[in-house]
Amino acid sequence: MAVKPYRETFNDGFLSYGHKQTQRSATGKRIGEAFTEEGKLAFKEMSCRDQDYHMAGIMGASLDRKVKTLYPPSFRTINKNKLKVVIDNIEYDVITVDSNGMYLYFYLQEVGAFNE
Repeated sequence: MAVKPYRETFNDGFLSYGHKQTQRSATGKRIGEAFTEEGKLAFKEMSCRDQDYHMAGIMGASLDRKVKTLYPPSFRTINKNKLKVVIDNIEYDVITVDSNGMYLYFYLQEVGAFNE
């Protein structure tokens, strides 16, 4: 008897992903950075294991949040580790992203409040 896979729900919220773009004045002077949203994904909050904290520590980061999303086909060609993520107006750096072909696991480090 084969076990039928169940459909997982991602109802903990939506995360916005994108990159930071440097803003410059008319003279070319750097005046700040702006978040450029490239899309949204529904996510499910995951609990962090000891080995997750250890992995983040080795990479010189602190793990604040771990979330699971579906793996959209557009993500196959982009560098997921360079992304910025915003959840509930809090900005996160992506420490690393694991995938198993069907899901993405984002390991996030909090940067601070998101200013638009």
